[in-house]
Amino acid sequence: MTIIKCHRRFLEERCFERGYSLEEVQDCIVEEEGDMISVDSDHPAYPMKTRLRGPGEELKKILTGFGLAAVEGCACKGRARKMNAWGADGCEKHIDEIVGWLEEESRKRKLPFLRWPAKVLVKVAIRRARRHEIAAKGT
Repeated sequence: MTIIKCHRRFLEERCFERGYSLEEVQDCIVEEEGDMISVDSDHPAYPMKTRLRGPGEELKKILTGFGLAAVEGCACKGRARKMNAWGADGCEKHIDEIVGWLEEESRKRKLPFLRWPAKVLVKVAIRRARRHEIAAKGT
């Protein structure tokens, strides 16, 4: 067991760099004292390597760039995980379902929605995820 003592923000930065959320790596924190934490860097939850960003992560990143982030009570995070599990090929097969999710959420938030641009955003997310897959195979 290797323990690292640091400010919480350093773990947050490491998570961001490597594609993890702080919630996902919470189990590697062994002690908290104010802003200081002790982290077990040998724990399986520690963000050791850069994680592949799947289509769900990519779509989330695109939508966040437009100021559209997950909010309390929405199914966004679960749907992003589902897209990541499907992978690029699965998301292409389910593209109409994914666009339907976006339409449903925009209705809940009382935002305007156009199917064609939403489908383009999903295709961009799929293309970006494929690039990450190819880059990972090359290294």
